[in-house]
Amino acid sequence: MENMNNFDNNMNMGVAPAEPEKKSKKRNLATLKVAAMIMAVVVVGGGAGFGGAYFAGRSMGSSVVSGSKPGNTFNPAAPNEERLTPTLNELQNGVSVASGDAEINSDGTYKYTRDLVSAVQDSIVYIEVYGEYYGRRTLVGTASGIIISKDGYVVTNNHVVEDCDEYTVKVNSTDSKSGSVESKTYDAKLLGTDADTDLAVLKIEGTNLPAAKLGDSDKLHLGDDVVVIGNPLGYETSVSKGVVSGLNRQVSDSVRGLSSIQTDAAINRGNSGGGLFNAYGEVIGVVNEKRVDNYAESLGFAITINEAKGVIEDLISKGYVSGRSAIGIRYQNITEDVALYRGLVAGWRVGEINEDYPVARSGLQIGDTIIEIDGISTLTDEANEVFVQKKPGDTVTLTVVRENSFGRQTTLKIEVELAELRD
Repeated sequence: MENMNNFDNNMNMGVAPAEPEKKSKKRNLATLKVAAMIMAVVVVGGGAGFGGAYFAGRSMGSSVVSGSKPGNTFNPAAPNEERLTPTLNELQNGVSVASGDAEINSDGTYKYTRDLVSAVQDSIVYIEVYGEYYGRRTLVGTASGIIISKDGYVVTNNHVVEDCDEYTVKVNSTDSKSGSVESKTYDAKLLGTDADTDLAVLKIEGTNLPAAKLGDSDKLHLGDDVVVIGNPLGYETSVSKGVVSGLNRQVSDSVRGLSSIQTDAAINRGNSGGGLFNAYGEVIGVVNEKRVDNYAESLGFAITINEAKGVIEDLISKGYVSGRSAIGIRYQNITEDVALYRGLVAGWRVGEINEDYPVARSGLQIGDTIIEIDGISTLTDEANEVFVQKKPGDTVTLTVVRENSFGRQTTLKIEVELAELRD
């Protein structure tokens, strides 16, 4: 098991996912990464250098895939066909926070934290994720999830399930009087993931499961009491309590990232995907990050549930988040330093073009270097934001440098129609 102190010291001044507790340091990354490879047009942090991993980097929302990730039920061969699934409101129908014999304040909040926890703890599940290591099924890590419907839809983080291809979910049933716990483990299907918002949805086949009630994160105020329930470091059903330390925090490095709730409640590895509950016992955030800094502590974050709801609905019904634009290429980010060293043009050097997208008919060629998008340099972060402001069917103008076999360069303007991102 990895030492938490080393983890904290090595991160040094960054925002780290409250990621799964790792059970195996050895991971067949080559095998797992190939399984999850996407056609990216935006990469955080730039390229790995011309001689490095050709399409390295974390992908973001302005990306396109020719298929879905392992476990998705979305069929790319039938792009207009959507799964017949209920809405989030329908999934939440009949879900409530049972108070039982608990003492309730006049405003409807729980008087005692222990009663709140007793009412909601079984809605938080223990997730194990598996990958392939030398041809063998290997436990990669453990994390948390939130049951949001009685028939088994489970919300967790994208970074919990990415690069893995098998998932199990353990659901507890706690006797409120004796405290005895019965558990059942289910194989789970991955319905959809979204790297931008760090959300994912799993499905288990069960009935009358202990679902959590989703609250209204817009009603939160600074100083409100909150409770985090999850499985940090593999310690199941761990509870920490704090207050709302900040609202509408933008801590994601994604141009499409959702706002977060800041809390001083303890958040650690394995809390990922767990619930941030208000004093009514409602989920108002999906725990996903902590601030790691030698000069700070107790800076945890959870994705606001109100913003997450639309993403969750799309992941359930489509397997991806709809309405996002994508260009349909894979490229290498050539920095100015690499360009100078290698005698190349700085910008996005096209390595692959998806033949199923309009870009394949635009005249863009493999080996071209895109230096501007709608007049914005691809050497700047602002280039990523062009796709956020566009919708499928809109066009962008690419300024492209093309080199012929004699090394002569030509600058071209190419109009490209954007397609819908399916991730």
